[in-house]
Order: sequence, then C-alpha cells, then structure tokens
Amino acid sequence: MKKSFIIQLSILLLLIIYTNIGDRSTTTANSDILGDAGGMRVELTGDETIFESSPTDLPPEKGGTLVMALSAEPENLNYYTSTSAAATRFLDYIYQALLDYDYETWRFDRPVLAESFTISEDGKTFRYKLRENVYWHDGQRFTADDVLFSFKAVLNPFVDDAPLRTSYSKVIEAHTEGPFIFSITTSETYFRNQVMLGGLAIMPKHVWDPKGLMDRFTIQDLLDPTVTREEAAVKEFAESFNVHPQGRPVGDDAEKIIGSGPWKFGKWVTGDYMSLVRNDNYWGDEQTFIPGYSEKGAYLDKIIVKAISDPTAMLTSLKAGEIDFLPRMRAIQYFEQTDTEDFLEKFQKVSYVVPAYSYVGWNNDKPYFSDKRVRQAMTMLIDREAYNKHIAYDMGIPTIGPFYIYGEQYNHNIERWPYDPARAVELIEEAGWIDHDGDGVRDKDGIPFDFTFSISAGSKGSKYLALMLKEDLRKVGIAMGIRQLEWSVYVENLRDRQFDTVMLLWIGGLETDPYQIWHSDNIGDRGSNYMGFKHAEADSLINFARYEMDKAKRNEMYFRLQEILHEEQPYTFMFYQRDPGAYLKAFRGVKWIPIRPGYKLYNWWRSSTSVGSPL
Repeated sequence: MKKSFIIQLSILLLLIIYTNIGDRSTTTANSDILGDAGGMRVELTGDETIFESSPTDLPPEKGGTLVMALSAEPENLNYYTSTSAAATRFLDYIYQALLDYDYETWRFDRPVLAESFTISEDGKTFRYKLRENVYWHDGQRFTADDVLFSFKAVLNPFVDDAPLRTSYSKVIEAHTEGPFIFSITTSETYFRNQVMLGGLAIMPKHVWDPKGLMDRFTIQDLLDPTVTREEAAVKEFAESFNVHPQGRPVGDDAEKIIGSGPWKFGKWVTGDYMSLVRNDNYWGDEQTFIPGYSEKGAYLDKIIVKAISDPTAMLTSLKAGEIDFLPRMRAIQYFEQTDTEDFLEKFQKVSYVVPAYSYVGWNNDKPYFSDKRVRQAMTMLIDREAYNKHIAYDMGIPTIGPFYIYGEQYNHNIERWPYDPARAVELIEEAGWIDHDGDGVRDKDGIPFDFTFSISAGSKGSKYLALMLKEDLRKVGIAMGIRQLEWSVYVENLRDRQFDTVMLLWIGGLETDPYQIWHSDNIGDRGSNYMGFKHAEADSLINFARYEMDKAKRNEMYFRLQEILHEEQPYTFMFYQRDPGAYLKAFRGVKWIPIRPGYKLYNWWRSSTSVGSPL
C-alpha cells in the first residue's frame, strides 16, 4: 500500500514540478519546503484573538490605494439577493449591521449601528437603542425606519432572496418606538437569534423604497399569504427591489450604492474591477473598539478589487506590481513559485485559517456505504497525513468533525481515525463484502463494490486524492471510477443526490448550527444533508441544542453529536485549510482574524517609507 502511494506521489510531484518550472526563480530563499516558505503562519489557538503580521514601529498614515484580487466577480451588488461571496466581502465595507463581533472575546455583542440592546427574559424579543449620530453616504440621517424597512424587504416573499429569508423565518413582529428604538420578536428562543437579528446589513429606506410602498405593511402582513397575494404594492416593491440600479451600478453614470460604512462605493467596471473610496464624513471616526483594532474609519483613500479567475494570472499580476494583495493563492505558488529572495524582499507571505473544512462524503443510501463499518474502513484507507504533507504542502489542520477548531463547540477529546488499511479490510469483510466470484472485486448480495468518485473539474486536490485512493482501493478488492464534472453540473448532482462519493468544502462560522447539514429533515428536496445521514439521537441533540441558551449545556450536546459523527463516519473529515496569501510590505496595520474571510481592511494603511512603497 505504501509503495503504491509513493509511486503515485512521485509521478504527481514530477508533473507539478514540470508544469511550473517556467515560473521558478533561479534565486531561492533558504526555507524548508514544508515550513513557512518565508511566510508567517497565523495561529489563534491561545490567548491571542488577533494576529498582526506587519511592523508596528510607525504611526498610521492616511492616503494611498490598495489593489487586491478575488477569483470571481459578483452577479450583482444587492446585499440581500446576491449569493456571491465576492459581493458580500465588497459590500461589508459599505453597509453595516446593528451588531458585530467583539474582537477581544469573539462574542457577537459589539454595538455598531446600535448603541445598546436588551433581550427579553424568554430570549425572543430584542430591543435596540440606535445611535443618533449615524448618517448615510448621501447625508440622510439613519433611523429606526431604515432597520424596520430592511427586515420587511428580507421577508417580502417576492424579493429574490430565498436563501437569506429562510434565516429569518421565525420573525413574527417588529416595530419602531420613535426614530431611534427598534424592537423585533421571534417565535422561538434560538441560540443564534442574536447573530441573525443583529447581523443583518441595514439598507437605507429612502433609497430602496422611495415611494413608501412597504410603509403600510407590518411584518405580520408579509407573513400572511392572503395579504401578499392580494396587495399589489408588495409585489411592486419586490420587482423594483430585485432590479434596483444600486444592485448593479455598472459604468461611469451608474447610481452609487448608499451605505453607512467607512468606505463609499466608487466604480464597477464589469470584467475588470470594483472600487471603494474613503468616506471622509464617516460617523464612526471617534469609535475605538479595542486598542490596536478599531473601525475608526478608513486610512486608505481607495480600495480596488480586481476580478481575476486564473490563479496563474493572479500571481503574475502580483509580481508585476499590478495588485498589492492576493488573499488566496495555490499552495504550490506559496511554497514554490514565491520562495525567492526578490519576492520575499518585497512581499509578506501569510497563511491563515478560516472556518472552512474539507471532507470526502459517502452517500449513505448507496449499498456500499450504508454500513458504518464500511464508512469507517474508507476513512482508514485514506492516507490523509501523506496527502496533506506531500500534496497539500502541510497546509491542512486535521479535524474530526464539522465545528471550527478555534471555536468552543469543537470536541478536542476525540482521537482521529488512523490510516490503517489492515483494520479497514477486517471491517469491510465483517460487513460482508467478500470476493465471492473470484473476479478481483469484492461483492455482497450480488452487488460488486464498484463506485464512482465525483470531483469538480477545477479541483486539483480532489483529483490527486482520487487517484491515490483508486490505486489503494484496487489493492484491497474495491473498484473505483473517477468522474470529473463542471462545477454547475457537480452542484446539481450534489443537490439531487446523484453521486456515490464527493469531495467538498463547507464554510461555517465561529459558532454554527448543524441543523442544515446534519438533521434528517434536510435529506432530499435539495436539502444540504447530501449524504442522507439519519440518526435518531443526532436529530434529538440538534433539536434540543438549537433552543438551549446555556452555552455550556449546548456545547455538551454538540460534543456528543461529534462522537456520533465520529462513529458513523458519514464524512471522512479531512482538514481545516490554511489560506496562503501575500501582500506588499508597504502596508501596515495588517491583522488576521478567525472569521471569514480572515482579514478586514479597516486598519490597513500604506506607508510612504516602507519596503515596497512607490518612489
């Protein structure tokens, strides 16, 4: 088994080296290929809640431009209807919410647009006292009417925001008490109410509903199908909202997006870039949340976000000085193609972790994977550590379950399944999979153990893992085919559960609710329990934990849930992945955080005297 892995690995590494030899500098910095390659590794496992990777010897300066690259361009810039991560990351600097994370405790209780808030004893009603000094980018004053309008917009059944609206399905009432008091009530005491209600980006009513079409409707009205069917104004508003010009402000004459944040919308040139400009009249200029990490406005005059889909083109642009910050590059680029003295003199490399884990999923409804012993065996047949070390450049952090390793929900007491082919074979035979007809492939009840590993055509990591696994499975009498699919087809097959095995990534948060992915309610009907995992105790734990407000008791339930998932192995849990990136050393105030995307640009500033600064 080990010998076959080494042969495959050697071939793969030779192909990688041959493919990328033209990008390799002749002057290489001294570093171990599995070390940091001249970069920094962000670790937030101790008392440190924020990691700073830039020197602190100079006071911040205002001015300058940062050009960064993302791999995708959003389909639109309507915060509620867009499903693009690129849109969210861009708009987060324009719009704000009532609350955000406290960067010292990582609790979601730091007031932003709200000045303070209270929660009723039953945990269902949230009352927010709003700041009275907040102004929108066009000079209009922010009030409670804007907050009420934003929730109405999300709950309007004709607004094209179904994925977002689901998160607010338990809201039953909301109202204002004068211009600076807003209250909202849900039907259930849910542990994520504070995050969901306080975390909604607030949009200006006077911009998005200038006719006041939603004014006479209450939240209860919008939840009543008889009202929404009969009232034409509800649909008229939604139709206008879905195609509002601020949702796609393309070109020189486009209507500017109006928000309340420290940056204002600049320009969107489709296929090229989007830009932000500093809001010199930002209401929060005097806000200091914690020393060393504030959102007192923006230091940078301008941020340009370029859309570059090809990773090679991204790195080429960085080296050529066309971009300053590349948040994510391929591991081979980080370790091989940038491990040179000239690159390291000009750029700072950093690898950081966000709440996203990779997994290999086994369709539990397939005859080969319906028995947990077989799923355990499949996990023990994947040499995850060898894959991580030799293919992923040791960038993966091993995980045993779906909760974030830097969060309080993660059960560190569970020992990961080992790589153990001998024990795996024993379990497979215990489950009845034996080569009865002597054709070299195990079978059971006349069904051969012959399945297909579906991978996304653009994922090299999935391809390498599948090739490695295919050979090792062959040695133990299991046949595996590999099917590469374009992403859109891959996703459709996943949602329709038309697959045997897949390799994917889930993105979460510091604290997550496992209901969407792991509860049996979400099997079928294009729900997210793609593997068809069904377990009575797991369902019960998930149900009770959602409404347990005592965090310690709730986490006890999640610890037990992880024990069940570890035993059942509906997934082979792979790794929390480090994202490797690089930025021009002229930038200071560069800090890394444990929530996605792993950084915020509020404190970044460009030094006029640092290495890498323009002359």
